[in-house]
Amino acid sequence: MTQLSKRIRVLIVDDCVCIRTTLRAMLNSDEYVVAGELSNGENILATIAMLDPDIICLDHLLPNKDGMLLLGEIRTAYPNLPVVMITGSDDTTLQHVATMLGIDGFINKPFSQKKIFDVLQEITHAKKQLMILSRKYSFPEDNTCHTKAVVADDSRTVRRLLITILTQMGIEVVGEAYDGMQATELVAEHKPDIACLDFDLPTMNGIEALKIIRSKNDTTKVVMTTTLASRELLKLAMSAGAAGFIIKPFYPNTLKQNISRILAS
Repeated sequence: MTQLSKRIRVLIVDDCVCIRTTLRAMLNSDEYVVAGELSNGENILATIAMLDPDIICLDHLLPNKDGMLLLGEIRTAYPNLPVVMITGSDDTTLQHVATMLGIDGFINKPFSQKKIFDVLQEITHAKKQLMILSRKYSFPEDNTCHTKAVVADDSRTVRRLLITILTQMGIEVVGEAYDGMQATELVAEHKPDIACLDFDLPTMNGIEALKIIRSKNDTTKVVMTTTLASRELLKLAMSAGAAGFIIKPFYPNTLKQNISRILAS
């Protein structure tokens, strides 16, 4: 396989030619290639079928068809295709609706190349690990005493990876949350043995959700997940009652070891 064929194929959907040009210049590299561009969403499903992209960068404000409507159409036709939303809005309602519809990440304007790569790399890493796991395992490796879990992350692909890893450990995932408020409700409803909370959640961040969970439930072990490997965040999480701290990106064997250790403690 050539280096060119290994590159992640990206489809850009944005009505602003300046945004498309900027994204193309930032993305075309040894790791990514822009497979195509659309200025509106009229032919998006046909374009996906023709170009077979690995990931879509979708503007939320498009002529003719709204980005949210397009996201719903993509999810129906291509449920496992990662979609990242491009937005200049800080509207929390927009973020909530997008995560509810199954968005995988956000690129907020103005954006930098580092920010774009950080978002795309988290998603493509999770997707790659899912593919490896689907080939490597087909059933739980052991029985973890009917342990139950809730997972919370605003990226649909990252949630899928977490659920797959936990399921293969023999852990039953009883709830899947895309924001902090939903995470607190699912933990209150199911009272799981463990909850995996991303720090950077919409509506309510992971630390705020952790505090609410801990105020009502002192038995569920809450694990914070984050790409921010800072000592300050670690102290904040532990002081709020976290049982552990797992740094992204997730590697299945390492995550399994950490989860097993936390459950046994």
